[in-house]
Amino acid sequence: MENFDKKYWAQRAGQYNKTNWVRDEDFLAAFVNLLPHKNFDKVLEAGIGTGVVAEKMAEIFGEITGVDISADMIKNINHPKINAEVGDLHNLPFQNGEFDLIYMRNVIHYLHNPAMVFQQISRCLTKEGYFLFSQVIPPDDSISDEYDYLVGRDIHYPTQREILDLYSIFENVEFSHFILKRQSIMNWLNNTCENDNQKQIIIQRHEETSTEYKRLANYQETEEDILVDIKHLMLLGRK
Repeated sequence: MENFDKKYWAQRAGQYNKTNWVRDEDFLAAFVNLLPHKNFDKVLEAGIGTGVVAEKMAEIFGEITGVDISADMIKNINHPKINAEVGDLHNLPFQNGEFDLIYMRNVIHYLHNPAMVFQQISRCLTKEGYFLFSQVIPPDDSISDEYDYLVGRDIHYPTQREILDLYSIFENVEFSHFILKRQSIMNWLNNTCENDNQKQIIIQRHEETSTEYKRLANYQETEEDILVDIKHLMLLGRK
């Protein structure tokens, strides 16, 4: 993860689950419901983090394997059916064809080389194995640069078109959108910013951003917060 070191993830680990979107039950349900109605014997979460999605998957499929770059994030996992290990998604520490389902949620913007990671995921899938994916994206591809500027962390949030191009190595691709409505910018900043100066810069950028972004994101200011709709792209493909 190119711009984020172990110290960053150690700081994030304790606060990660306090960010509203992480445990949003409707969002989790929409993600899981994209899967076909079948059993999966071996399941991997790529970028397992604190195991929030894995807990839901374990209820459905049983044992879950997870891999994440951050040992500190993994330390927050305490579930008998989740087995997580430290590893780099660019070089997954698993055998060819080991899993019949691999899933990933909101990880790609941290990756140095997403195409390499997608190839690794394909390698580790069984023949006709499934890859389930979700990612926050700009509300429209046309404001991609502005969206990255608003986030303010020297990372690129890929557009829908960029993600679909990456996903073209998979077959029978289905996709849908999920909108997390009226999300609190302050909740996000309070649980992710490294310092108050960074928080104030991002707040000011939101206040001064374009009318087009504000329209697309259903932007609303209150006395103590900024509320926006967050768009997620969800995809299911088969090897």
